[in-house]
Amino acid sequence: MTTVGKFATSPGSRLCKQVAANDDAAANEEEVEEQIEDDNVKRATRENRTGVPTPFRSSKQIETADDAVASREEVEEQVERKRVEKEAFENRISVASAEKWRNGRIRG
Repeated sequence: MTTVGKFATSPGSRLCKQVAANDDAAANEEEVEEQIEDDNVKRATRENRTGVPTPFRSSKQIETADDAVASREEVEEQVERKRVEKEAFENRISVASAEKWRNGRIRG
């Protein structure tokens, strides 16, 4: 009887795990549907405000575009830093001095 009892709980716990996994999947699906609905409402609001249709973008596409902009900005900053370092080396001055001189020249 003892072994039967042990085996009887095993399928039950598997069933509980499957039910929990299905519940999680259903909850995730609902969240995705809600996000899509929110995106559609925001898009419709923008269209109504401007009168121009806005191309649909998922939150993943927006996140990817934001990452691309951040990467481009980071590369631009690195290029600028290398220019300042090169200028400092060529003029035999500190990087801080070259940076101040470059900022003054660009803004002035």
